[in-house]
Amino acid sequence: MVIGKGLSKIYGGNPVFESIDFKLGNNKKVALVGKNGCGKSTLLKLIVGDEIPDKGVLQIENEKIAYIPQEFSFEDELVGEFIEKHLENSWDFYKVDQLVQKLEFKNFDIYQNISTLSEGQKMKLKILELMLGDPTILLIDEPTNHLDIQGIFWFEKYIKNLDKTVLLISHDREFLNNTVDQIWEIDNKKLYTFAGDYDDYKQEKLRLINKWDENYTRFLKRKKQLEALLKRSKLMNISRSGKGTQSIKNRIKREIEGRKQEKYENPQVKEINFESGICHSKLMVRFDNVSKSFGKTTVFKDLNFEIRGGQKVWLFGPNGGGKSTIVKLIVGEFKKTSGELKIADNILIGYYAQKHNDGDTSINLLELFIKETGCYIYDAYGYLKNYLFTKDDLQKRVNNLSPGQRARFYFAIFAYKNYDMLILDEPDNHLDIDTKEVLENSLANYKGTLLLISHDRFFVERSGVNKVLNLSKGKLSEY
Repeated sequence: MVIGKGLSKIYGGNPVFESIDFKLGNNKKVALVGKNGCGKSTLLKLIVGDEIPDKGVLQIENEKIAYIPQEFSFEDELVGEFIEKHLENSWDFYKVDQLVQKLEFKNFDIYQNISTLSEGQKMKLKILELMLGDPTILLIDEPTNHLDIQGIFWFEKYIKNLDKTVLLISHDREFLNNTVDQIWEIDNKKLYTFAGDYDDYKQEKLRLINKWDENYTRFLKRKKQLEALLKRSKLMNISRSGKGTQSIKNRIKREIEGRKQEKYENPQVKEINFESGICHSKLMVRFDNVSKSFGKTTVFKDLNFEIRGGQKVWLFGPNGGGKSTIVKLIVGEFKKTSGELKIADNILIGYYAQKHNDGDTSINLLELFIKETGCYIYDAYGYLKNYLFTKDDLQKRVNNLSPGQRARFYFAIFAYKNYDMLILDEPDNHLDIDTKEVLENSLANYKGTLLLISHDRFFVERSGVNKVLNLSKGKLSEY
């Protein structure tokens, strides 16, 4: 078992979480959820020993822990060299063969450079590395960010059948429904445990919130009664004094303090507004026999499709298949190798890229936001407050934010302008579930044109998609 008792973690005088207790073991499959910045990754780092608790005790009894962080990298070397480094003995290659089969690790060569592997293959290589050490507990931070849909299907099956304890962080609700049997949530600096999958958790959490609200209402009512009684006791004290009156006042104050209930607070992004001109049925994008190659490598050949005004298109397919290449052709970052590419005149296209650089790290968030948007400083405070950034947050540098906070900040910049067509390449990566739900609702109500790349089935379904393009092995199918 891994047992946490009264754990607290404090940064800069501010507690991330306080006095949390948990038990982890017995081959449980557990998901850790909560808002960006609530301390999920910090808790994993405490368990693995990369961070030290400021208070409390962490006990690890007869467990060997393996950890896959949210962002990981490999040295520039061959796959075979990397694997051999992690073998205790050179004759242990039979372990590698067994793991390759279990991981369905295909289409690679041991003489291949790791940098040429797909993101899904890199994830499998990382798991292979850890499993060679025979861990009993696997900690994983946002694994689905590295996987395409087929990879997610595989990973769901792998986790469910894995004879080990797993604690993972994920914002993919469908994935959680298909893998875990317990949900942990960090909320308002406390840890809550819920039995079942994500849907079970949502129902139980709603009941819990209603109970908190009822208790808070009862507390306010009783507090008002006690304060009125306290006021009367003070008036009584004018005409007579003594220990009896003071004793009554002290008892009333103790009861108020003893009954004290905090109102449940759920800070979240309230809304994301995308305004657009009406371009219904207008030809926005057309590919006529478009091909794209990089040197001798052909990504796709003779692609044909079109997107018209008002359509909401989901583009999906395996990692490395060319989805982002299509997007970069549309926005002009890449040039086509052959064919005809038509983009409508006089339209404004907004492109939210899969990866962002850290911008100008010499200035703080407020200055960077104003630089990127042209927003007036006083308006910027109110606008960024909607994205859950406080005045203190705005003094930070973007490279000091967590991946989730960084995604939320760049989305604030992106959503500031109005576009006739949105192109979103994995916009839901790193966003917490509450923010995803707000974004889903915004995209469903958006009147413009949408081209969406995402591997989150829940997110896609609720974003109002009405056309599907599947890019696989250089060919495009339309549904």
